[in-house]
Amino acid sequence: MPCRDGLCRLFNLLPIYQTAVMTEAKTQHVPWSTLTQEGHLSRMLLLCFGVWLYAADSTLVATVMPVAVEDIGGIPYLSWTYSLYQLGSVVTGAIAGLMVLRTGIAQAQILAGVIYVLGCALSGYAPDMPTMIVGRLLQGMGGGGLVSIAFIGASTLFPKKLWVRIIAVISGVWGVSSLCGPLIGGYFVSGGNWRGAFWAFAAQGLVAVLVAPPLLRRQFQTQKEQTQRMPLARLCLLSVAVLAICQAGVMTSTGVASVLCAGGVLLLLAFLKLDSDSDNRIFPQGVLNPRTVSGSGLMMMSALFMATIALTVYGPLLMYIIFGAEPLVAGYIIALESLGWTVVAISTSGVSERIEPRLIRMGTILVSISMVGLIYAMPSGPLWLIALLSTIMGMGYGMSWSFVSKRIIANVSEAERTQASASIPTFMRVSMALGSALSGIIANFSGFSEDSSVEVAQNVAFWCFSAFVPLILVGLFTAWRVSRE
Repeated sequence: MPCRDGLCRLFNLLPIYQTAVMTEAKTQHVPWSTLTQEGHLSRMLLLCFGVWLYAADSTLVATVMPVAVEDIGGIPYLSWTYSLYQLGSVVTGAIAGLMVLRTGIAQAQILAGVIYVLGCALSGYAPDMPTMIVGRLLQGMGGGGLVSIAFIGASTLFPKKLWVRIIAVISGVWGVSSLCGPLIGGYFVSGGNWRGAFWAFAAQGLVAVLVAPPLLRRQFQTQKEQTQRMPLARLCLLSVAVLAICQAGVMTSTGVASVLCAGGVLLLLAFLKLDSDSDNRIFPQGVLNPRTVSGSGLMMMSALFMATIALTVYGPLLMYIIFGAEPLVAGYIIALESLGWTVVAISTSGVSERIEPRLIRMGTILVSISMVGLIYAMPSGPLWLIALLSTIMGMGYGMSWSFVSKRIIANVSEAERTQASASIPTFMRVSMALGSALSGIIANFSGFSEDSSVEVAQNVAFWCFSAFVPLILVGLFTAWRVSRE
């Protein structure tokens, strides 16, 4: 097959890139021991702990919620536990930069942690679905804040030479946490105590709150945003936009989902326009301007995340219907993306700056190849090829994501560096929500809303990946722009 020959040629080139990386990295290599020798390890672990809480919690509900609704009822409102969790994480994550500028990073971490603990406790106590929904909203708010603070801390609490190392570790923790979440939830469910999962994370959140003051206390330069009000009107607009997009992803009616998704996108664009014209911006100036390095980087990430989220959303179901793959097998295949991302991100985090542009481009090419391969492999198999493409996709992200994040942060003014750091995970979550909604609309339009036969699933598998090829092209174009010296 042509695609397999192309992959072979690509892997024949990888040793060349690896040799170049090893050769040039010697000149500017920053060893991992720098974290301990310069006293950075404890702060890095605390920031990563916040990422663990959010990432593991967001996947834990996949195994906990089906059992929870049997106990407390409220199945018709189950989708709101997902939508409001995403809403809370996006909104709080977006304003984390302003929170840090107003209060300092330690106080912001404490506030986000307290909100997260309250959310976990409320979800663990929940006697009914409305209480659970409020708890999930607070969990999303606190967790989203913790993740954004982790990125802010990576660029403000550590020297620039360590940025890529810290961001690579954060992405590695995210991948491992996402894998552990369902296992932890399954452990508590199998023991007949689904509430215990939420209480366990509430206890961990309390630890993050208590250790924040001594580890994160640091003088923060006073910014003019500290004297201005929070942009409540814009936050409300962002909330409605995200909520519309999230709800579009769980609607079975293609027409209603399309209207919600289109309306959410329009409101999101209106929010970005209003924010760019404001004096106390939530995001940096020209946040999605492709003519700037930072704008190109965020556009690249947003396009690729939107394009590839279909593998996570529909991959397991399609593999079950088409190939009869057990849920555990399909889950492991999807998990290979996280594994590839983690291993490559950590192993390439110490290369010199001269190598970074090549890795950004090579990583984007790998993601693109995996998506094109899935157009043909997902409908017809075999499963081992889907597993290989999932791994390649993760390797591509791991090869490029940390370096793109570094360039987004480094290429804004010092005054906007905090907001730029917070914008990375925020745009990632919005892009994933929008990609999930679009995947759902495409799947239902391709026949999933009426039938789930093998033939229909094969048609859905083709269109759920081929429809996103234009976004892959956008990702490639912006990758070349952001990687320019």
